Amino acid sequence: MNRMFFSFKLKFLKLTVSLLLLCLSFVSLSKDIPIAVLAFSGEEYASKTWQPTINYLNRVIPQHEFSVVPVEPSEIQYLEELVEQQKVDFVITQPISFVELQVKYGATSILTLVDESKSSEFGSVIFTRADSDIANLSEVNGRSIAGATPKGLGGWLIGYNELVNHNIDVFKELDVSFLGVQENIVNSVLGGGIEIGIVRTGVIERLVDENKIKLEDLKILNAQKVENFPYLLSTSLYPEWAFVKTSHISKSIAKDVATQLLLMQPGSNAAKARGYWEWVTPIDYQPIHSLMKSLRIGVYKDYGKVSLLQYIKDNLVASLLVAALLLLSIVTGLWVARLNNRLNSVNFLVEQQNDMVLNSVSEGIYGVDLGGRCTFINQSLTFITGWEEKDMIGQMQHEILHHTHADGTPFPEEECPVYNTFSDGKARFVKEDIFWKKDGKSIAVEYSVTPIINKSGNISGSVVVFRDISNRLKQRQILKKHRHELEHVARQNTLGELVTGIAHELNQPLTAITTSAFASSKMIEAGKCSTEKMLDVFDIISLQAEHASSVIRHMRTLLDKGQLELSKVDINDRIKGVMTLMSTNIKDANIELVLRLSDNIPKIMAQPIQVDQVLINLCKNGIESMLENKGDRVLTISTSVHDNILEILIEDTGGGIEDKEREHLFESFSSYKKDGLGLGLSITRSIVERHYGKIYLKATSKQGSRFAVNLPLRMKENE
Repeated sequence: MNRMFFSFKLKFLKLTVSLLLLCLSFVSLSKDIPIAVLAFSGEEYASKTWQPTINYLNRVIPQHEFSVVPVEPSEIQYLEELVEQQKVDFVITQPISFVELQVKYGATSILTLVDESKSSEFGSVIFTRADSDIANLSEVNGRSIAGATPKGLGGWLIGYNELVNHNIDVFKELDVSFLGVQENIVNSVLGGGIEIGIVRTGVIERLVDENKIKLEDLKILNAQKVENFPYLLSTSLYPEWAFVKTSHISKSIAKDVATQLLLMQPGSNAAKARGYWEWVTPIDYQPIHSLMKSLRIGVYKDYGKVSLLQYIKDNLVASLLVAALLLLSIVTGLWVARLNNRLNSVNFLVEQQNDMVLNSVSEGIYGVDLGGRCTFINQSLTFITGWEEKDMIGQMQHEILHHTHADGTPFPEEECPVYNTFSDGKARFVKEDIFWKKDGKSIAVEYSVTPIINKSGNISGSVVVFRDISNRLKQRQILKKHRHELEHVARQNTLGELVTGIAHELNQPLTAITTSAFASSKMIEAGKCSTEKMLDVFDIISLQAEHASSVIRHMRTLLDKGQLELSKVDINDRIKGVMTLMSTNIKDANIELVLRLSDNIPKIMAQPIQVDQVLINLCKNGIESMLENKGDRVLTISTSVHDNILEILIEDTGGGIEDKEREHLFESFSSYKKDGLGLGLSITRSIVERHYGKIYLKATSKQGSRFAVNLPLRMKENE
C-alpha cells in the first residue's frame, strides 16, 4: 500500500514539474507590446476608442500582451523619444508623423487605415460662402482664410500646398487665422467672420448629416472629381493614417500583427469604436514626402535652402580646388570622348547582336540590380506578360511581377528568390510559381535566377529566365482527373465482381434479423415474453444490423469518387474492413484466411479508399490464382514496420507467375490472367507510388506468390 502511495506521489510530482516547465516556456516566449497612438482628441478619448482594436489583437495573438500608449500632438517630441528609446513597438499615427519617424528612426508602414467612407485616402476642401464673389483660387488675394492648426494635415497643410501650387503667397497675400476645431472654421465662414476655410475631407458631409449646416450655403473652390471618392474635394489625395513598425521589433511579430488586422472583419465593432472601416496593405506615402519637401516642414524644413553661391563663399579654397578638378575633368573628358567615339561603333554592333540573341529566345528574360530595379527585358517578356520596357525599366520588379501569392496574400520582398540570389550569390530554380501580367491576371511560371558577377568579382544583380507553364499545369490537371476516373471505374468493376458475395454476406444478418423479429412477435402474441428474453432477441437484431451496416458502409466508401483527401489511416483496420467485404468470396472459394497483423502499427497519412483498392486488387488476384489449386488454399496478410517503413505482405498458395510475365507485371494492359484487362496491378502501382511507396513481387513459385507493399510512415514535406 505504501509503495502504491509513493508511486502515485512520484507521478504527481513529475506532472507538476512538467506543467511548471511548460508555463515557464510559454512566459519566456511572450512579449509585452506597447502601441503608441496619436491622440488628437485627448489621451482619454484615444485610450477609450483604440482599446477595442488592442483587445482584438490580444484575442487573436494571445502569446503577446498588447497595450495602448496615447500621445497628444503637442507631445510629438515625446513620441519620438519613445521610438528612439525602443519603449514602444508600433505607432498608429497621421502621415506626417509617420514620415518623421521613417526618416529619423527607420520606421516602416505595414498597414494603411481605411476610414468609415471605405477610402484609404483623404484631402482638403477649400470653400467659401455660396453668396461670395470668389469663384476660383485666382481670386483669393487679399481675403481672410482659416485652418485648424499650422501642423494639421487635412485641416490646413494640404489646402495650403494647393494654394502654393497656384502661385499664391499665402502668408503675404491673405489674412491667415487658425481656429483649432474644424467645425469652428465652417461656422466662421458661414457667419461671415472668415471668407475662406480649409477643412479635411468629410467634415462638411458630417456636419450636413448632423443637420448643423446646409450644403447649399457653401461654395467649393477648385472642386476635384475622383472616381469612387465619396467626399467633396479641392486638392490631391494623400494616404490615410499609418500603422507603423519600429525598426527594433521583429519581422515575425509585425507579420502576425499585420496579418490579423488585415483579417479583421470590415466594419467590425472594434473598428467602428475608433471611427474607421478596416486596415489594408500600406499604400505609397511618397506624396507626403513630396508635400513636406514642397512646404519645407518637419525633417525637410531645410530642404533646398543652401545655394551654390553661398556654398562657394563659405568654402572658397575647396571651391577653387573643385573648379580646378572640374577643368581637368573637362579636358580629360574631351580626350575620353574621342576614345568613346571610336568604341561606340563597335559597341553598337555588339549591342545589336546581343539584342538579336536576347529577343530571339522564347523564354521571358529580365535583369535586376541590387536595389531590385529592372535593368532590361526581352521581347518575349512583353509577349508573355504584356509589360513593356517603359513599364519595367527602372521600376521595382517584385512590385510589378511578383507582389502577391496565388492565394492573394502579399509576397514579402525578403522572401523573393530573385532578391535572395543577388544577396547570397546562389543560383536558384523555382519549379512552380506565379507572375502577374499587365492586365491584372496571373500566370503559372517556372524560372531560374542567376547572379550577375562583374569584373571585380562582386555581385551586381541577377538575371531571371522564366517560362509560362500554364498549359502544362492544365494538362496535368486533365491527366490527374482522367487517372481518378480510371481508378473509380476500376473500383466499380471490382465491386461488380464482389456483388454476389456481398449480397450473400448481407443475406445472413438480414435473415437473422427477420427470424428474430418474427420470433419476438410470436412470443408477444403468446404472452410468453419476458424482459430478459426480449433483450436477448434485441441484442441479436442489433448485432446483425451492425454487421450488415459495416458491409454497406465499406461498399459506399469504396465507390466514393470524391474522397481523395489525405487522412490518418490505421492499416490493420483497413485490412479488416476489406476482409469483411471479401469474406463471402473467400468462403465460397474454400480459402483459409490468415491475418498476421503486428500490434502498435502507427497510423500513416494516406487516402483510405485508394488503400482499400490496393488491398482488394492484390487479394482478388491471390484468390483467383488459387481457384485451380486442389491442395490447401491459404491467403495470408501480414503487417510489420522496419526502418520507418510499413510493409504489407499478401501471400497466396496459387500456381505462381511465369518468368516471361514478371517483367511486364505492373504495366498497363499486361495481364497474366486469361480474361484480365491488365489494369489492376498498373493502377495499384500508381496508387502506391503516389503515396511515395513501392510495390513489388517478392517471391513466386509453383507453391504460390508473395506481393509486398512498402509505405513510408511519413509523407514527403511537399505533399
